[in-house]
Amino acid sequence: MNRTQPSQPFAATARWIAAARARETRRADCLFSDPLAELFAGEAGYAMLARSEQAAGGENRYLPVRTRHFDDALLAGLQQRSQIVLLGAGFDTRAYRLPLPAGVRIIELDRAELLAEKEALLQQHLAQPQCDRRAAAADLASDWVSALLESGYDRARPTTWIAEGVLFYLPAASVSALLRGARACSAAGSLFLADVFGTGLLATPAMQGYLQWLEQAGKPLPFCTDDPEGLFTGSGWQSVRTVQPGAPEANYGRFATWTPAASTQQNETHRTYFVHAMTSSAE
Repeated sequence: MNRTQPSQPFAATARWIAAARARETRRADCLFSDPLAELFAGEAGYAMLARSEQAAGGENRYLPVRTRHFDDALLAGLQQRSQIVLLGAGFDTRAYRLPLPAGVRIIELDRAELLAEKEALLQQHLAQPQCDRRAAAADLASDWVSALLESGYDRARPTTWIAEGVLFYLPAASVSALLRGARACSAAGSLFLADVFGTGLLATPAMQGYLQWLEQAGKPLPFCTDDPEGLFTGSGWQSVRTVQPGAPEANYGRFATWTPAASTQQNETHRTYFVHAMTSSAE
């Protein structure tokens, strides 16, 4: 996770991630295919991707692995969870690129201005979703539940929530409120997927430019935690498990050979986690 100063933070981040998906799509061994990603990336997205990788000193293998890992988890649970909420959806195109049955409902929640830009580009290119796609305009740091319910969210329907690359950009209080809010709206058997970073990330050289910009702008530090299980259980989620990128189910041939011993030896504050948190199957 590497950032440089954004002029429009939310749209800039969305274009950066779209550029990474577009590049992945062009690979012969791509982990997923996202034909619409090029549309959203634009020159600004590719420039931001290049700057971030220059700061980090190499290709960002994390982003495509994260997307594929969450894709796999979402698709594996479709029979149990046919409602999907994308928190901070940005230019996510899962409603268009994944083989989803027509009965699946995807709700994309993000700021109104970003959703409007996304919708205009989709209409311009006559893109058609694979399922029932809806949008909910809201700021995740404020009252987003009302917008979600107005979009047609069904509280009685088990849901897969995805916060991909989202929690990092929220203040700690907003992260807790978001997790509690999603839990309060979730039926039995719901799943929350998110990625979180250990606090050691904030000390890395690649992060210093971004942190300086945040300080100058009077913004809080990015959210990191060394206790992801405690974060989720403290917000009411059960059956919390974490997967580290590079582990067998989150590798896809993109990382060096991973072993439990290597994970144990790693400084905990420098770990990254894919979190899978569930509600109980009977409530």
